[in-house]
Amino acid sequence: MLKLFRGLGSRWLQGLMGLAMVTSLVACGGGGSAGSPVLGGGGTGGTTTPAPKVSLSLSSDTVALASPATVTAVFKDATGGAISGQVVTFTTTGGLGVFSAATALTDASGVASVTLSPKDSTSTGADTVTASVTYNNATYSASAGFKLTATTVTIASVTSDITALGAYAQTSINVTLAGTSSATPVKVTIASQCVTSGRATLVPADVTTTTGSASFTYRDNGCGAYQKEDNLQIAVVGTTQLASLKFSLSSPAVASISFISSSPQSIYLRGSGYVENSDVKFQVKDASGQGVPEQLVVLEPTTLAGGLLIEGGSAPVTKKTDSKGEVTVRINSGTVPTPVRVKATLKDSAIATVSSSLSIAVGLPSQLRFSVAPVAFNIEAYDFDGTPNNYTVIASDRLGNPVPDGTAINFVTESGQIEALKFTSLTGGIAKATAATASNGQRPLDGRVTMVAYALGEESFIDRNGNNIYDKAGENGATQDEDFQDLGDIFLDRLYNGKFDAEKDQFLSLSLGGNKECKEGNDSVLKMIKDPATGRQLEIYPSRPGSCDQAWGRAYVRQAVQTVWSRSTANPMWGTKNHPNAVASSLTACPTAATRLYDYDTNGQPMNAVLYPVSGTQLYSMPGQSTISFYVSDSNEVAFNPVAAGSVVSASATDGMSVSIAAGSPIPSTTAPSVVVVNYKFDNVNSGVITVKVQSPLGVVSAHGIYVTTVAKPDGYVSCTP
Repeated sequence: MLKLFRGLGSRWLQGLMGLAMVTSLVACGGGGSAGSPVLGGGGTGGTTTPAPKVSLSLSSDTVALASPATVTAVFKDATGGAISGQVVTFTTTGGLGVFSAATALTDASGVASVTLSPKDSTSTGADTVTASVTYNNATYSASAGFKLTATTVTIASVTSDITALGAYAQTSINVTLAGTSSATPVKVTIASQCVTSGRATLVPADVTTTTGSASFTYRDNGCGAYQKEDNLQIAVVGTTQLASLKFSLSSPAVASISFISSSPQSIYLRGSGYVENSDVKFQVKDASGQGVPEQLVVLEPTTLAGGLLIEGGSAPVTKKTDSKGEVTVRINSGTVPTPVRVKATLKDSAIATVSSSLSIAVGLPSQLRFSVAPVAFNIEAYDFDGTPNNYTVIASDRLGNPVPDGTAINFVTESGQIEALKFTSLTGGIAKATAATASNGQRPLDGRVTMVAYALGEESFIDRNGNNIYDKAGENGATQDEDFQDLGDIFLDRLYNGKFDAEKDQFLSLSLGGNKECKEGNDSVLKMIKDPATGRQLEIYPSRPGSCDQAWGRAYVRQAVQTVWSRSTANPMWGTKNHPNAVASSLTACPTAATRLYDYDTNGQPMNAVLYPVSGTQLYSMPGQSTISFYVSDSNEVAFNPVAAGSVVSASATDGMSVSIAAGSPIPSTTAPSVVVVNYKFDNVNSGVITVKVQSPLGVVSAHGIYVTTVAKPDGYVSCTP
């Protein structure tokens, strides 16, 4: 151990002995105070830590009621760094001063400030202000002296150029004081009920003077419309000196009435279930555009068509303007959609105006005004799940006006998934609702999926007398029942043929129909649209037979739409006739014809066609330069369907030929196969193969070859065209 000590050196031993001596002294209670911090070591005896410091200053050492002083305390640490967030308490020794606040918080610069004023106007002498801070269980403070100057000012007089003010007039107010001195400034203020309410102005807001006089400018801003006079109170701040001045005021004359608003701007027919009333607001104004209260206004609508009401009646009403000069009247709709204006007239005068047009609309969706369409009629969905599509409904009332925001639209579909409920909103002023769909689940064999959108609305009718009300014979001069559509239970028309098939179609009983047969209406406007040439159903709003009530009224308006779920692969066809130049070595060598469903007849029976495929066709005796046209159908084995919208058709050829797509690519949105036209030209040969490729939106490519030659058909070859 001794060897170890020798190795470390004598300096370490001396230090160790010094430490032992200090420990001994502390243990024996001697050697000085244990409460004083010790810094470092050695024989100096230690030093104390520097303390934070408070400094105090006043903006002036003379304090008067009209000129208080700002007291500023700064709290910093020993290095001069600001100490923020500390509470500073301000006091005076003699109690002669008062503060705007007894405490304040130091900011980021360590500064806290308050305002010091005399306790009262008679306070004189001197006092001491102290700022103190408690920080880390210690209190730090600083003090400064100040003197007080008493205020002995009195109000000698208050005068005005005018005491009876006309509307919007102005006048000067002069206040004379006694007892002022240049060393003691005083502040004069004026209180006014009209100024406080914003109906008059006073400039300046207050005056600090040492000369004994103060001047103000008072201007009326139409206060006379609300009170007959204004009592002004003049005061010297910090004293009990008060004086008063009274102005008589004149009410401004009414100059105009203006229309303010209709809320809402559109309402709907009585009994529609939508908003049926609107508040129409006007304002009576003076020449300065300010509202004039307590004025009588006569209000009347420009029409009472359909039993429209004003404040619950049909007679003009008289109402009094409020404190803003405004008057509001309630309009309730009748049974006739019409624009209506409200006339407002100042009673016993020629001052009048009319409101902007308030629209009274039907509100309920009408069957003839309810339509739905997909983004695309043919989507690549037969072979893929999750292929998206959107269906947009446009819903109008019987006069073609948009239905209200928030009208509920329901959607059901034969296959895939669709949003069940959407609400209309105005887009560019048009009432629309859009539901998203995605392909999934079982596919119909024909690749055609029916969707039905429906909403609570009304059956359409032919309004023969123009009163916008459905009339039966004998009502409102009608000589016969007005023609209408009769709507029953909705059904999902899977075959999209307009015929209910109890074995296949699903109906939705919505409890608004009956048990009678449904009538479509006699007028052609009320009938579902058909192709006049083929009789093909172009529009379907299905009603289940035997579920109607044969009476006009509320109903679920509906519209069906069919979308083709196209296969990804293509199978182009010449059509129901083969290409006239198609030949083969024998009939059995001709490309095999296919039977495909293309529509349903008026009785709902399927209509099939024999179609001739393009792929593998040999065309002889063709011109050296010409076009070839064909239908781009998909490979569905049941129905003659188009490939998906957006599919791209391209063409190439063997050496010596030039080819290009002349028309038909990309494939449009359609429910029937569209035609593609290929240009070809023999450059330095007389035979070749044209390859047509169809690429689906999801990237599936189908290739089909056509042999083309200018050579006549060989002996023994037969025509493939029946």
